[in-house]
Amino acid sequence: MKPKKVLYILLSSFSAKLSMWLGMFVAMLFLATFSLMFYYAREAVREESLGKAEDVLDKFEITIGNTLHEKEVIAKQAHWTIEQCLDDPREVEHHVLHVLDNMPDIIGVAAAFEPGTYPDQQGDFMIYYHRNRGKIVKSNQFAGESYMHQPWYDETKQKDSDYWSDPKEDYRTDGEPIISYAIPLKMKGKTVGVFAIDISLYWLTRAVDSKRPSSTMYGSMVTKNGAFIIHPDTTLLKPRAMFRMMDMFPENQYSYLVYKMLGGERGHALIDFRGNTSFVVYKPYGDTEWAINIVCPEEEIMGHYNHLISLMGVIVFVAILTIVAFCFFFIHRQLNPLRVLERSAKRMKRGHYNSIVAQSWRKDEVGSLTNSFAAMQLSIKKHLSQIDQQKEQLNQQNKALNEANDHIMEAERIKIAFLQNMTDQMNEPVMEISKIVNTLAAHHQEMEHEQIVEMSNQMDATSRIITNLLERVLEVSTQKQEEKS
Repeated sequence: MKPKKVLYILLSSFSAKLSMWLGMFVAMLFLATFSLMFYYAREAVREESLGKAEDVLDKFEITIGNTLHEKEVIAKQAHWTIEQCLDDPREVEHHVLHVLDNMPDIIGVAAAFEPGTYPDQQGDFMIYYHRNRGKIVKSNQFAGESYMHQPWYDETKQKDSDYWSDPKEDYRTDGEPIISYAIPLKMKGKTVGVFAIDISLYWLTRAVDSKRPSSTMYGSMVTKNGAFIIHPDTTLLKPRAMFRMMDMFPENQYSYLVYKMLGGERGHALIDFRGNTSFVVYKPYGDTEWAINIVCPEEEIMGHYNHLISLMGVIVFVAILTIVAFCFFFIHRQLNPLRVLERSAKRMKRGHYNSIVAQSWRKDEVGSLTNSFAAMQLSIKKHLSQIDQQKEQLNQQNKALNEANDHIMEAERIKIAFLQNMTDQMNEPVMEISKIVNTLAAHHQEMEHEQIVEMSNQMDATSRIITNLLERVLEVSTQKQEEKS
């Protein structure tokens, strides 16, 4: 069937138009209902998902804490042992080397002392062993310079407490960026140095990243100076890496998030990373100046919800089509009597009055209309029958009148012919009388009395002939007048 024909049927069919309007109304009703429902459902799912993301962030914090705490315990155990033999530098060196030999995850161990702690050592004195290409080597300096003013040493001594140092550009051991955990060394209640262990940021990232809850969700830890301590992209494990990322994502929303995170706040945000929308949940890490965050793609959180929306969209579409189809067939069936009436009305318009619509058993308006139409048809048929009978009678009467008129016309013709004949018969006597009168007028003096009497008698006889003819004419005229009356 041609599209134009289908469109014409749809536009001309009351059932189709009513079904389409009903379908549009149901579609708008469904759209409004499900939009409202899914809006609140989305908010509820988002709140629940954010709660789960915060739980993941807490687990991430615990994972980092456990990983770092393990190294803190090792460092404190070694620190206690070293403090027991601070009076013997060779024993201190033995224990430093022992820690590095037995802990492959630690890539550097140092015991740095204040100048003058050991009288036989001039200037700075540090016992430092670290790994280098698979071997353990000893060095007198850290990062190629004196340790005296380096943060891991200076901050620990000034605070006189444990201290995790921030990563520095030049703080690398065995080619890997590191952070150091430092503990003050005390001799007779006086701080005489610092004990520190170095751990690789690569190792720390791998250790924490191996426990991520999903492949698409990842976490990171950053210092207040924007240096990543943990990040799945190890190329970013360098100072001020987060600020460099601001050049990659110049949106104000990302910059606002960075400053809030580095400012020690906690919260969440929805950020677009190169077309991928993700939830970022962040908070400070413990009592430090570091911050941790979890990045979760929106699809990870809202994927099932979005799938549900697609599924519900298909269901609603199928439901609307089903409703429209049902309404079309139901309305089409209910309006079938009206189509019968329409066809019957068209036949009546063409002059066919013999096709009578059957009585309807329905009690509704359509049934009442059908029965009224059928009664109207019967009434029209009855009146037409009466009209036909009256027409036949009129035709017969008209035929009789025509015959009577023909007889009248024939009689009139005969009468006219008769009168004309009588008139013709009267011409000769009139002429005879005229001739006698003219003769008498011209020769009455010369004529004898007998001739005048004879001619008078002729005139009298001729007059009687004319009088008889006139009487007959008057008699015919009188009959004609009576017939007209």
